[in-house]
Amino acid sequence: MTEDVDILLRRAEGTDADAITDLVGAAFAPYTPLIGKPPAPALYDYVSLIETGRVRVAISAGQILGVIYTYPEDDGGVMLDVLAVSEAARGRGLAMRLISEAEARARREGAAVMRVYTNAVMVAPQRLYPKLGYTETHRGESDGYARIHYEKRL
Repeated sequence: MTEDVDILLRRAEGTDADAITDLVGAAFAPYTPLIGKPPAPALYDYVSLIETGRVRVAISAGQILGVIYTYPEDDGGVMLDVLAVSEAARGRGLAMRLISEAEARARREGAAVMRVYTNAVMVAPQRLYPKLGYTETHRGESDGYARIHYEKRL
């Protein structure tokens, strides 16, 4: 795994919405048959999410290679709700870089904890989050999805 220094992380702009929607759809498409329906992030309205100012993208040579979306929770924590990396950019440390930047931003905002959940059929995130210091807190079903919940003290 190598980290690409030519990849810029920046706040998403309205003009990024179609590319983000396409990237997320492609990244989550393999899970649709396993879950029986599209994963929740594939159904989100990215135009609206971008307007919150909480969507960040990873860009190289004008192409969006990754996206992360977080939002503050009522208890002062931050939820990592969407993480997607293009097939072409996988294995280059981009997911970890996006998460690290999101954690740093959450700390600056005063959050003491970052939370995330993943679908029970998605094995790659189940390896990634514990590797980055996240602890499984519980499993359960919500919105018709079998989810595994994690958190990390910041």
